[in-house]
This record gives sequence, structure tokens and C-alpha cells, in this order.
Amino acid sequence: MGGLNAAQIGPVVSRLNDALVARLLCLAEDELGPAPAPYAWIVFGSEGRMEQTLLTDQDNALVYADEGAGHEAYFEALTTRVVPGLIAASFPPCAGGFMATNWRRTLSSWARLFRGWIETPEPRALVEALNFFDFRRVHGSLDLDALEHLLKRAGREPLFMAQLARASLRLTPPLGAFRSIKAADEGVDLKKGGLMPIVSLARLYALEAGSGARGTLDRLDEAVAAGTLSSEGAQTLAEGFRFLLGLRLREQLRARREGESVTNSVRLDHLSPVERQHLKDVFVAIRGMQNATALRHAVARLA
Repeated sequence: MGGLNAAQIGPVVSRLNDALVARLLCLAEDELGPAPAPYAWIVFGSEGRMEQTLLTDQDNALVYADEGAGHEAYFEALTTRVVPGLIAASFPPCAGGFMATNWRRTLSSWARLFRGWIETPEPRALVEALNFFDFRRVHGSLDLDALEHLLKRAGREPLFMAQLARASLRLTPPLGAFRSIKAADEGVDLKKGGLMPIVSLARLYALEAGSGARGTLDRLDEAVAAGTLSSEGAQTLAEGFRFLLGLRLREQLRARREGESVTNSVRLDHLSPVERQHLKDVFVAIRGMQNATALRHAVARLA
């Protein structure tokens, strides 16, 4: 891995992807003409957090200034050139449809959407919102401070934070009786079982801190600085995140070398006894942090 650890590789991969998106947008503008209003191409999910590895799909959207409301045809044409271009460059479409061809709207419309998630949080809608709260602009001149302000305000809304906590806890580590690791035939899904639970906890505590950070490790640091998360809790999650990220990348590189499908899973028989114990300890620690979070936000009392 060139002397870089997995947490350092993510930003490198993301910057390369940013450059590709910017190039595709410039080519589209050359063909279509200048945009009729300022816009911003945003990414979210792992790309928004700059935590991508080998297995990634598209998570993107388009925000354009309100004066562009009468020019939907232009922005539709823009997205229908860029999204297929990314597919041609081996970035598969998002299975959930979270791509700019489906998600493009004016800045005021995006602001209303964010306010709706924050002011009247509904469990199903918040599961959808989690990804969008990781948004990051990769191209365009439109000022997105209005959306940033709404995110920072969100942490001061108790009902929203309680519902967000519940949504953030829906993925749990695969632990069975006596805290044993439960593995499927294809192995243990490191993303669903470990990485996403940590990502969700970091996002929750960072929002509570009023932080605008996107990366998981940065969010943990800022939560500690603001006092919304203990230093010990943050260190536990950070160490677990680095371990899981490195383990997933190592397994993905092995699969690529051996001509196998690249996935987010690892077989337990591919791990040494020390690694299996470490994986179990990380899962136990995540579950403990999730239980503490559920108590902190009184998740059990939500209707």
C-alpha cells in the first residue's frame, strides 16, 4: 500500500475521483454551454467522508442556485452526461438511486428538505438522510453555507438527535452467544458489521458538537474537543475504525490479486488467531458504545 495506511489511502482515492468528476463536468459544459446559474456537484457517503477504497459506487447529487429553477432541462442534460461517464469509468450506479440524475434541485429546495429532516424527523426518512449529511462539494461555485448552517443547527434539536441516534444504531456488530462472531458463508461483512456503526456514531456525536467535519476520525476528534464524546470512547472507536479499514483493504487487495470478487467481507479462516480476537474485541467495543448511545438519547422511549 505504498507505505500509507488505509485511513490515508481514502483521501487519495477520493481526490482522484474528484478530478474525474470535475473533468466530466467541464466536458459536459463544453458541449452544453455555460451553466445558466451557479451550481455545486456534491458527493456523500464514503466519498463525501473521503474514506473510499476499492469497492465503491456512485453517491452524488446536484444543487443549483434558485435562479436556475427555470432551466431544469440544462441541469438534467448535465447530469445525464456525467453519471453515465462515471459508469463508463467503472463507478457503478448506486443501488438505491442516490445519483444526480435523480437528486437535483435548487438550493432552497435542498434547504427545505434538510429542515424537514431536522424539524420533523421521521425514522424512515432519517435513514435516507444519513448519507446526505456527509455531503461534500467537489465542483462548482455555488455557496452551500445555508446547508452547512442547517447541519450545525441540527445538533441542538433534541428530538432530531434522538431519532438520529435510533437510525444510527440500526446496524449492529455480528455477535452471537457468549460474544462470539457470527459469520455468514461469505464471511464477516466488515462494512455493515463494523465500519458503518462507527461512522454513524461519529456522525451523531459530531453533529451534537456542532461540527462541520466529514471524515470519521476528524468527527471523533471534534466531538472530544466539544465534550460530546469522551476521549476514551473516541479512542476506542478510532482504533477500531483503523483496524477494520485496514483489514477490509487488505482483503480487497488479496481478492483482486487472486482474481476473486472484491467485497466488504473477510473470512475468519483468513485471519490469524490474534486478528480474530482483535476483531471480536472491536465488535464488542462497538456494541458497548451503541448501548451507551441508546441510553444517552433515550432511544427506547421513542414512539
